Amino acid sequence: MGGHLSTVAWIVGLAAFIVFVALVGGGFWLISRRKSAANPSTDSQKRANILLVQVDDLVKDAANELDFAFAQFGEARTRDFKAAIDTAKISLAKSFSLQQQLDDAFPDSEIKRQDWISQIIHLCETSRASIQAQEQAFVTLRGQEENAPESLENLETAIAAASKRSNSVETIAGKLRSNFDPAAVASIADNLQLSAKELSAAKELAAKASKQLAKRSKQAGGALESESQSPTVPELIQSASIHLSKSEEFLSAIEHLDSQLQEAVAAVRSLKDSTAANLAEARSLRDAPPDATSSDQIAESIKLVEAALATDPKIADPLATLETLRAANASLDSSMAGARNQQRRLEGARTALVGAMVAAKSQLAATDDYINARRSGVGAEARVRLAEADRLLKVAAAESDPVAALDIARRSATLSRDADALARFDLMRR
Repeated sequence: MGGHLSTVAWIVGLAAFIVFVALVGGGFWLISRRKSAANPSTDSQKRANILLVQVDDLVKDAANELDFAFAQFGEARTRDFKAAIDTAKISLAKSFSLQQQLDDAFPDSEIKRQDWISQIIHLCETSRASIQAQEQAFVTLRGQEENAPESLENLETAIAAASKRSNSVETIAGKLRSNFDPAAVASIADNLQLSAKELSAAKELAAKASKQLAKRSKQAGGALESESQSPTVPELIQSASIHLSKSEEFLSAIEHLDSQLQEAVAAVRSLKDSTAANLAEARSLRDAPPDATSSDQIAESIKLVEAALATDPKIADPLATLETLRAANASLDSSMAGARNQQRRLEGARTALVGAMVAAKSQLAATDDYINARRSGVGAEARVRLAEADRLLKVAAAESDPVAALDIARRSATLSRDADALARFDLMRR
């Protein structure tokens, strides 16, 4: 019985020892785990290790990809890709060197270790981003090559539409030249020729793209391989599209001017009607003036208005006619200012404002189209005046006081004319 009890005691003691060892070991494991979790350099080191492997593989894969890209697109188009790989190799070598210093048997301070780890992460992430950007550029380029036939077909359709449109716009330009004075259509005088030149360049580039595409379709079962010294088909298509866009800008300017002049003609007719009504009141004031001075001033203004109404029956230059009528109305308003009440003065300003706004808007549009179509040769001074004219026109449109709005609109028109003159001077000096 005593032997049995000693055996039980021995077993219990052994179990207690095992539990003790387990508790102590578990405690050390938990403490170690907490220390590891509390040490940020551990996570950073893991991240650096992962990046080193990823970027090392990425550089090797990119080097293989570079060989294919070089064969397909040539040296010039792969130069940036090669530079990115070479830079990444240098950064990777430095990163491996830093990692070796972290792994060697010599102890380092925690600050120094964290600095090295941060350098590794920065070098690897920068290299990865640079190579991935270059790879994406070639993915895009290959996609353009693959879609080249469809893109070329769309371009040729657009060129055909532009050719048809140019015939229609040529008719519009002919009517403009027949119906209006040369000064009124000066801003688009050479637009047809310039448009035809740009369209011809677009057609020529499209033809080159078509020829090159047909040639490459016969190579390697239709593979689109690029010669290093010649533009790719997508590049030819892009260049052609730019010329086509410029061609259409010149055509749009003609259509825009046609619309503006028609609007200006309508404004002239409306202003003539309102001016005739003002003229009747002016004659009444002239015949029954508040004083002799007012009568003389009104009489002079009436002569100006009558002359303005008598000229340009066909409205051959609506913008100039609007300006003449505006000036005559301004003189009439000035002479009548002392003979009519403030309300009538405001009504006269509102009447004149309609024509002034149309004149300013038309002048701004014509000058803007002229500068936009020839923007490469126009300097800052003309552009600044045009921008200020546009700003003043918006201010005039928002002005509640018709007298102030009229003055602002007139200044806008003056600035637009100044911008037109400066732009022409810039182009003459080229």
